[in-house]
Amino acid sequence: MKPELYTEEEWNAVEAHINTYYGKVENVFHEIVSPDIHVDIYIVPPGDRWGYYRLVTLGMGAHRMAVPADLKEHKLERAELTIALGADWKINDDDEKWYWPIRLLKVLARLPMESDTWLGWGHSIENGGPFADNTALCASLLVTPFGVEEEGFVCPLPNGDEVNFYQVIPLYQNELEYKQAHGTDALLLRLLSAGFVVRPDRPNALTDFVMDDAAWHLEILQEKRLPVEEITACNHLAIYLRWCLAHGLLSKKFLALHGAALRQTKKAPAANGLREFIRRELHGHLKRGYFNEDGAAFADYYYGDGGGAPYFPSDIDDYALRYFGAARYYSEEFKDEAYLFVPFNEAYYQDMARIMDRRWIAWQNQKEPISPEDREPGPLAEALIAYLDCDCQYFPPLADDDPITAAFGYAKRIGAREGFIPVLVAADEGLWEALMGNSDPQSDSADKAYTFNAARVEAYRDKLLAQPVKDGRGLLSSRREDFAKDAADSPPARGEAEANNSFMGYWDYETGKTIPLILAEIPVKNPWEVFAYLPFGGWNECPDTADLMAAVKYWHERYGAVPAVMTHDVLEFLLPAPVPHEAAWEVAQEHYAFCPDVIEQSGADMSAGKLSRALIKSHVWHFWWD
Repeated sequence: MKPELYTEEEWNAVEAHINTYYGKVENVFHEIVSPDIHVDIYIVPPGDRWGYYRLVTLGMGAHRMAVPADLKEHKLERAELTIALGADWKINDDDEKWYWPIRLLKVLARLPMESDTWLGWGHSIENGGPFADNTALCASLLVTPFGVEEEGFVCPLPNGDEVNFYQVIPLYQNELEYKQAHGTDALLLRLLSAGFVVRPDRPNALTDFVMDDAAWHLEILQEKRLPVEEITACNHLAIYLRWCLAHGLLSKKFLALHGAALRQTKKAPAANGLREFIRRELHGHLKRGYFNEDGAAFADYYYGDGGGAPYFPSDIDDYALRYFGAARYYSEEFKDEAYLFVPFNEAYYQDMARIMDRRWIAWQNQKEPISPEDREPGPLAEALIAYLDCDCQYFPPLADDDPITAAFGYAKRIGAREGFIPVLVAADEGLWEALMGNSDPQSDSADKAYTFNAARVEAYRDKLLAQPVKDGRGLLSSRREDFAKDAADSPPARGEAEANNSFMGYWDYETGKTIPLILAEIPVKNPWEVFAYLPFGGWNECPDTADLMAAVKYWHERYGAVPAVMTHDVLEFLLPAPVPHEAAWEVAQEHYAFCPDVIEQSGADMSAGKLSRALIKSHVWHFWWD
């Protein structure tokens, strides 16, 4: 059987592509025997462009791989591979400890033909053991080429076909298992610290992964000339390590190496805050490898890379905001580094320990894996994100809403400085129809393609933001006269009413999980202007957009109320503090005027009086229209 080969034109096109985007080829390992395909290895030596060897296959793409039918349109049938080797690699040595990357490229190049399969981005391939005696690397991951212009990812062929180039990243066994459990993107975030250049003993992206480094914070401290001691850079690292020690989350190896110092901390935790230990013995590092299996998994969730929520350093920042208050926190006093000024004492640790306890419990509740189809936003959520036209974060259905409330809290803190209002927006059909009905009524809201006219939506927003806001108190007073006759009971002097300090509107009580949500950073300065982007009212008894803006402006200026959650029939507000006792009765009547269903649809025992008693201890206002 003759080997499959590129045509001469195709070969020349791929060769030119390699020289253009992967570097000037100075040597080629020509294949002598080619039973199925002919695979040469092009060698680009270290130079000014890259400080490492780059090896590239040429010939693998002559074979069209068996790509699944649903991916045919993406032209993934043809591929070539590249790998990066350290500048000191003995590229011409045929000893297996130096030759194995070349062998690996040839094996992977032939795998699709021999196994009637295909290789593409994110695929991982086990080797069945270490590649050589001098390394524990034992698997491969295919990803987008590093250090190459985007145009270099794909080589167009004269006949219209495309050849996709993939970087081969050799992996350790635990890295492979992590990728299989958490996905390629999650592993790539870890691999950034380990690098993509192959070395037999390169750092393990998991055990050697640096979660935090006091040097990062010390550099900020010194650059900004902050009036705090340098040991302060270790404060929050010490809190985290002490909490993990108390909860049995450190590895046996770490405990064996540092047992004496850690035992002293357990005996007298308040006297020994671990800061000096971290600075002296750990060189200021917190690494994933310090923790046992549960500790490392929790660290991935809570202290991994800062890409999600909850996130321990963000909880530290939030603590500083609560400790100093908004005025001092956002002032020039701390130069955006308020966390370094929090006194390092037992109260600080105990307060943070309670927060970490809550994060731990929430993580335990979240152990059920999220299905692939739920993990990414569906067509409706994608349309809402496009409609909002601002930074957004998607949350699939979750058994515990801790990641949602954490991300919302962080966004509140950041938004106060950067000038946006965070709102949790439900990805549901009813809300989409309401938004379209108000801002783009010419669109077909029943169209499952979820199309809208961006120009009309922008014009609608501009019009709302330009017009004066009505008198909110007068509006509520007028509505109260119309709707509050049945709520004219005077508030009883005594009686119990439950506080409302949690969001309720985004729960699906049939599944016990949250509904799909979008955390939107609405680019407005004032909370009432949110409704220019989210005009969900104007149906049944729900106020229209202008009335919503008026009521919210009044409530924000008087009580600090800010819209926080919106579904197709729910609106929830967050307040910095409950309403004063003397104002509760008036506010209860305003709530009834704003949304009669808060009483009429809340059970026979609900009244304006009972609502007023709840308001004096509630940080969340909940409105629901039938």
